[in-house]
Amino acid sequence: MVAESRPGREINEPLPGNNRHVIDNDWYYVNEDTARQDLQLHARQIDHLLPFWFGITEEGGLNSDVDREAERNAEEAGLPILAIIHNYSSREYGPLVHRVLTNEAIRRNLIRNIVRLVRMKRYLGVNIDFQFVPPRDRADLTAFMRELYEALTPLGRKVTISVPAELEDNPQHPFSGAFSYRDLARYSDYLYVLAYDEHFATPGPVASIGFVRRVMDFAETQVPAAKLKLGIPVYGYDWVPPGGFPFTLSFAEAIETAQAHGATIVYDEEAQEPHFTYTADGVEHIVWFEDVRSFLVKLEEVLKRLWRGTGVWRLGQEDPRVWAIVGALQEPQASPASNHHA
Repeated sequence: MVAESRPGREINEPLPGNNRHVIDNDWYYVNEDTARQDLQLHARQIDHLLPFWFGITEEGGLNSDVDREAERNAEEAGLPILAIIHNYSSREYGPLVHRVLTNEAIRRNLIRNIVRLVRMKRYLGVNIDFQFVPPRDRADLTAFMRELYEALTPLGRKVTISVPAELEDNPQHPFSGAFSYRDLARYSDYLYVLAYDEHFATPGPVASIGFVRRVMDFAETQVPAAKLKLGIPVYGYDWVPPGGFPFTLSFAEAIETAQAHGATIVYDEEAQEPHFTYTADGVEHIVWFEDVRSFLVKLEEVLKRLWRGTGVWRLGQEDPRVWAIVGALQEPQASPASNHHA
């Protein structure tokens, strides 16, 4: 069953009940103007900022791409930072992370550099976001997280990791096989379960509610709910069938595209996600994207299941109406939490 809506029409959704500050509202950040503007507007509505600033090197170093303005805005708002440590510093994602994880000397060097970083910057902690980890490196990834956890926990820092969506624990899976939810949870304060990109090579929902629920169901068999945070998308994809990868759209870009081509946005009640089609230069496009309604239905799952919170990808891409929902969950605080740690 579907419901039609014109682009950008007003949605009056009930907000979650009187649940106040019961979950963490965390947001990912990249160095773009829209994200920077968003942070200025909403820093005090965010519980943790996860900025995409530090890429690993082949010798266990860290390449820095810190947005000084964003860092300063977070500090002034008392917004704790969980710095993302990623392997997108090389186009050879898999070989890079394989080298770092499997060489004990390089692994130790990376951990030393991470410890130095959080102490120098006085960050609350880190988020490990390693993509395309070879399945054969499963034990090494767990060992790295154990060593990092043992190094940072005595300093009062948080250790978190972003993990791909899984429906079962398959150590041979080419994309997610290296990630043992159960083992990684032993050496992490939180796991961010990235329940999105359900469709990528072919058109379809970015994160249908059925897919999200199945991912959450499996995660709960491996990890206590108090350690789980749901990765929620707020973007969309534009496909040109029959083949080829899509390009990413923010909510605003999706609405602008629909308006520019006179397309009718259809809200798919089963997937709980909007979509539309349009033709440009004689070529058909299929767009699926996230809006305030699809955000709300995922948030309700987090609240119902008593998960620790959410991690939203990312600032600058969202339907601005989500901030009213976020605000309804937050209780007034006499003073913001400090971003500083000794």
